Amino acid sequence: MRDFNWNEFYQLAEYLHSEHSFSCQEAIQRTIVSRAYYASFCMAREVLKHKYKITTPQNAASHEYIRIEYGKQGRNDIKNALDELRQYRNCCDYDNDVKDLHLLVNLSLRISEEILVNL
Repeated sequence: MRDFNWNEFYQLAEYLHSEHSFSCQEAIQRTIVSRAYYASFCMAREVLKHKYKITTPQNAASHEYIRIEYGKQGRNDIKNALDELRQYRNCCDYDNDVKDLHLLVNLSLRISEEILVNL
């Protein structure tokens, strides 16, 4: 069995962003933000594991743990970008009303791409 390619979440987010025939646009936009975050988060976790030999918790604490570890590695760019994306994802996953959702979609895709390129 092969490992999942976490970049596929980013590719899915890009696909959903380019597809305009869906009738549930808000759900799609919220999903784009979420998938962009998880593409970046999971790839960042894999880089910690393989490049830095750091294992991360396999629970909700891993989100903060990964950001802290990137800070320790001098990668505040990744740490801060992940935190910004996480905040957007939390809004889209938990809030009933998300202001400027279309802007969050575009920001999330841009930030996610920057993270994936710079890991």
